[in-house]
Amino acid sequence: MGFDERTFHEGRVPEVRHDKFLRNFRLFAEAFPAAALHRRALQLLGSDIVDVRRWDGAGDRGAWTALVRFGQVMEGALGLHREVMAFYSPDKEFQVRDFQKLKSFRERQPRDPSQGLYLVYASDPLLPAKLRDWTVREPINAVALPRGDAGSSNVSARRPEYEAAQVLLRDLTNSIASQNLYEETLPVTGRDFFGRRDLLHEVTSQLRNGKVCGIFGLRKTGKTSLVKELGRQLVMASPAQRIFVLRDLEDLPTDPGEHGTALHMDLTASLLPKLRNLKLRTHELSHLTEASGVSEFRRAMQATLGHPSSRDIQMVVALDEIESLLGKDPRHSLDRPHVPEFLGVMRSLVQENPNFNVVISGLTSSVLEAGVLYGRENPLFAWAKPYYMPPLDRAAANDLVRDVGMRMAVRWSVDALDKVFNLSGGHVFLHRSLCARIADDLPRDLSSREVTLQRVVAVQRSWRRGVAEQLQEMLSSLDRFYPDAADVLRLLSGTEIDAAEVDSAYPSQIEHLLKLGLIDETAGGYELTAFSRMALRK
Repeated sequence: MGFDERTFHEGRVPEVRHDKFLRNFRLFAEAFPAAALHRRALQLLGSDIVDVRRWDGAGDRGAWTALVRFGQVMEGALGLHREVMAFYSPDKEFQVRDFQKLKSFRERQPRDPSQGLYLVYASDPLLPAKLRDWTVREPINAVALPRGDAGSSNVSARRPEYEAAQVLLRDLTNSIASQNLYEETLPVTGRDFFGRRDLLHEVTSQLRNGKVCGIFGLRKTGKTSLVKELGRQLVMASPAQRIFVLRDLEDLPTDPGEHGTALHMDLTASLLPKLRNLKLRTHELSHLTEASGVSEFRRAMQATLGHPSSRDIQMVVALDEIESLLGKDPRHSLDRPHVPEFLGVMRSLVQENPNFNVVISGLTSSVLEAGVLYGRENPLFAWAKPYYMPPLDRAAANDLVRDVGMRMAVRWSVDALDKVFNLSGGHVFLHRSLCARIADDLPRDLSSREVTLQRVVAVQRSWRRGVAEQLQEMLSSLDRFYPDAADVLRLLSGTEIDAAEVDSAYPSQIEHLLKLGLIDETAGGYELTAFSRMALRK
């Protein structure tokens, strides 16, 4: 996308002229003279600065932020459909701590700017190189604004705004085209969360009705994302009355004997600042020590939840990666008596307090479905409600591909979207990994970043080879936590089986395979999903 001022004239952002903004911008330009150059360059690109703010808090003194609104041409070409925050640092040497604060500055903006891109200015001549290095290590995409001073090597003194516009357009184009946002390995929330809205609504409704819920599925199916999005929406609906705490059980101590202490101490440490922020009772919780037992934790929680100040508060505790607490053989072994004890405490707190609830997520549903855990009756058996992570439906899968692709200036043909869905079956890992493989081969030239059916077909074989090992690891979790269902899956992958006989002999195993998205029910019986066919190499 080359620079030609006439290209950007139509559909440009109207210039902001109201007095308050102009006064603020004059102060801004006095603090950072390059800001005036940046605004003229943006206007040449049909865009403009529409808000500026000075920050004088502790650690922020002298910093300014600006919101940049891009015009129609830039929006369409670069996928910049939301305002982008620009951060102006007063420090002569830009530090990584400033880089890591970009997100907190964005969250304090009056409007919700893009999460995927930041513009950064500092007089540090090494800023572009630092940002290129740090954006590789951190999930933040940041582009350096031209310095615009006499010592700058990228802006000419003859026509500085034209040169600055060219540099900015080039760097934005390179930055956006070089990222691959389909390669997402961390949990996602907000606008990055796609599909499963019905499941999210159902779980939320159950929690409001006092029902403990479980979210289960194989690895890489989006369980943690759903739980985090659930918590985000719960708190967002009423920040002054909702408390959500997520405890990842994967980092529990190696010694199971230490699990009980680690659990109640970690939950206490997470809850105390939230309770204090809402001015709720913390006396009993704050006096717990590592010598305290789970029963002391229950009494302390009961004192907090039952206090009059907590009457209108809703607290939800989410326990993720529940298999790390349960271990391998919870139905027959006797070596973890703390597991049913802790789950019993959670159940009693839910039963006795309408303002408290629990969400459990992970690979194994035995935490809700096993009648006995480590020699004791399972407190949650037939009492909590299990849910399973289904594949994305076609509409949600297409929304994911289009929306994420838009932020990378990638366009998709209808045939290409259909082919990707047919290959992945809507399985989140397969869908994202295939799109990522396709995006890796796209040219940097923005006019050529359209994915066609031919591009999908061209990477199909290499993609299958690339994900083969991960699929085997994902299938191994079925062998560990649903061994009987794994045997039935392999049985179904062989010769044709009579559906009535399978239903009669393996009803619970078939139900698990259906809910886990490993088989589909057809008029004549059952068939393997795209994930199962690939994992079993059929």
